[in-house]
Amino acid sequence: MTDNSLTNISVSARRLDTETVVVVVTGEIDMATVPRLRETVNDEMAACRSLVLDLSKVSFLGSAGLEVLVEVLHMATSRQVSLCLVADSRTVRRPLEITGLAEMFTIYPTLDDALPTTP
Repeated sequence: MTDNSLTNISVSARRLDTETVVVVVTGEIDMATVPRLRETVNDEMAACRSLVLDLSKVSFLGSAGLEVLVEVLHMATSRQVSLCLVADSRTVRRPLEITGLAEMFTIYPTLDDALPTTP
């Protein structure tokens, strides 16, 4: 188990239904915290068809975080899992935009917007 006081991250997963998982990330995504994020996403992606990665509570997104997001995108593609990000803050959106990565992801401003609608 990771000591959050040292790594400044919290990663939690919530299954919405048999196919959809929301992974909520709170805190900093950097070199010290990406292993926890990678492990959680990898575990959750193994048993879902749709993954929502909620980054709305992320306070820092470093280059290691950008790298892990690309890894997650490749995992999702190879496993045929739908992936979207929730990112409304400049803290997350700006690094994605200036690196050109924003174009690779489906990004929603809120979790409600990202969730599939039910008839």
